[in-house]
Amino acid sequence: MNAVVGILAHVWWSEPEAEIPVLTRGPADLLVPILEGLGLSPSSGLWTDAAHTLGVARSPAGLFVGWLDVGWLTADEPFTEMRDITHLVERPSPEPLAHELGIALAEAARSRVEHLRGCDRCDERFVPGQMFGAACCHSCAVRDGDACG
Repeated sequence: MNAVVGILAHVWWSEPEAEIPVLTRGPADLLVPILEGLGLSPSSGLWTDAAHTLGVARSPAGLFVGWLDVGWLTADEPFTEMRDITHLVERPSPEPLAHELGIALAEAARSRVEHLRGCDRCDERFVPGQMFGAACCHSCAVRDGDACG
């Protein structure tokens, strides 16, 4: 699990009531229907789209929205990493937040597309963390057993 997500999860559950985001106080979590309405679902401490390309992290400080990349602890230990993060402060009313969240997700999607890199071997496009080298994806490098020279 991403270290940042782990820290946010720890902070989330250890903060006093005054520090809990506005829309999550009380018996009903009003943010869940907003996130679900935007096509997001919980996954490994984040709320992500079905393709796992965009993510939202929740914390007492608000919401953090970005596109998802792959980071590597070691050659065999990938983790999800958020890029180009936008911070949104939760509002007392869900409508403005839903609108702002939709805009932030659209911006994150555009930013992700701008950062995609092409693999010269398979002609697919990938996020930077899925690239083995400047012009070769991780899958092609593993398949071909070389460093994509």
